[in-house]
Amino acid sequence: MKTRTHQTRAGAWLEAAELLFDAKSPIYNLILEVEQPGLATAESRAIEARVDGFLKEWDCQPIQTVADTIFPATEYIAGGLKQLYEYPETIYPHIKSITANSKGTYALRLVRRNCSDKSTMNPLDTLIDKLKAELKRKTSGPMKAIYELDMGMEPLELKFYEAEIDHGNHRSGQCLSHVSLKLGPNRELYLTALYRYQYFVQKTIGNLKGLARLQECIAREVGIPTGPLVCHATLAALESGKGAKEPAWGRQGLAVLIDDCRKIREQYRLKAVA
Repeated sequence: MKTRTHQTRAGAWLEAAELLFDAKSPIYNLILEVEQPGLATAESRAIEARVDGFLKEWDCQPIQTVADTIFPATEYIAGGLKQLYEYPETIYPHIKSITANSKGTYALRLVRRNCSDKSTMNPLDTLIDKLKAELKRKTSGPMKAIYELDMGMEPLELKFYEAEIDHGNHRSGQCLSHVSLKLGPNRELYLTALYRYQYFVQKTIGNLKGLARLQECIAREVGIPTGPLVCHATLAALESGKGAKEPAWGRQGLAVLIDDCRKIREQYRLKAVA
């Protein structure tokens, strides 16, 4: 197991990418802690911009697109929870039509669950209501560890892994399995995400951004601050290309990307000292 902690999402990503590059192979149980998941500094923006440029160069999904598959922030900003909850009817049909995606997105599973009795439920809405009720308890303090976003068949969990749909996945398809929420000692909202496999070039910064926005949404709706965000990849890879049949950037491309991000970090450190 390896752990890395940083104040920002991009900072945590860069430290993990350096670790993976030096390891020259995937790492089992790589855990990142982002202390302030909603914080964007000039340094973190510059690192994200460099990674985004790399992804664009290789015709990969940009950071924003990856983030939106977890939490469609534009919908929430434009119309709050009401518009977010309309995602299955307003946004997902378009995504499905242009990608032939029949398994759904993380965002779809976040707000729509097909139950065994043929009814549907909204896992995110259920979770928010549950948190609100607990925070209003006056007989004792709120329970700290009963808020799971886990996407399976339990009515109070939001599972991103659906056994009936995802059991045949290998390395493609669904990678985010579970999101766990906890109340901290000062009633701040902690979020921990579990990934079965994580691509650190193409996906991780976008994943962290989407998770941070989900965390911020829930905290805002129940009226509490956000705490740290933890991302646990049970297997983490600094991939050298888009896939077996795709053009690859290789280890040399990874070296250039990481070195450029290191230079950005050093530049801002020197500014801070000056």
